[in-house]
Amino acid sequence: MMDDDIPAPKIMGIFSEREKSGPPTIGTVFWFAREDEDGTMAVRPLDDNFMPAGEVEHFEREAFLKRFFLEPELWYRHVSQRLAQGDYYRKKNLHIEAKIEYNKVLAIDEENVRANFGLGLTYLAMNELEKASYVFETIVSLDEAFTPVHKHLFNEFGIAMRKKGMFEMALRYYGRAIGVAPDDENIFVNVARACHEKGDVEAALDALRKALQLNPAHREAGAFLDYLFKHGVMPKDQALREFFAAVRGPARKTGAARADRALPQEPRSASEAESPSEAASRSKASPPSRD
Repeated sequence: MMDDDIPAPKIMGIFSEREKSGPPTIGTVFWFAREDEDGTMAVRPLDDNFMPAGEVEHFEREAFLKRFFLEPELWYRHVSQRLAQGDYYRKKNLHIEAKIEYNKVLAIDEENVRANFGLGLTYLAMNELEKASYVFETIVSLDEAFTPVHKHLFNEFGIAMRKKGMFEMALRYYGRAIGVAPDDENIFVNVARACHEKGDVEAALDALRKALQLNPAHREAGAFLDYLFKHGVMPKDQALREFFAAVRGPARKTGAARADRALPQEPRSASEAESPSEAASRSKASPPSRD
């Protein structure tokens, strides 16, 4: 029995329109369909190359299910395989090839989260920041982008934006994530990193405070805070100083074992990000890099 609080999965895929079930025949028309928020189906025909061709039509859900048949093999061939190929190319730094595969997917399903993340990461790797910014606007509008299933892509994209100096966008991105998962301390650690590299030390300290309030034994937050203190960066607010002193004292005494036990379980968001020392190496307070 499903929990009443868990929404039913929305219908999406490539469908065929024919009079009866069975294998599609020559002349069968194929459609891409996605269920909208109101429960109706937005349906768009695909041409012989499985590219969108024609206007979007709308159907009531029950009428759609009676008229159209799901084609999972076609979805695998034209979407899933292309996503896998795009990811492979991107990890091999074959950016042009990756971009082509992601764009093929987005031509069919423009809201595909994995393709949007992949395309955005590809543009960032190619230093095409204006195009990456355009993809960013799409991603922040998609609730699905901030769900646990996409956490690894979420992490990678946020880090990549920060490395490119896109601090305002990174902070807006993390703000969107906080709205979805306000109790995830890892997001606040990445906010702290972005604020620190931007030069806003007070905002970085405040983000670390929020992370440590949620999880006093968070290793990355504690290490980042220790780094800042070591370099003479202290909060101006006395109450904040006292909070850090109180929360960091027990964390040091209990050692790594406690920190390991306190690591967040799935879904994680930002603890897979680079270490505080890596983040700090690009900041104004850190020593010059040889890179």
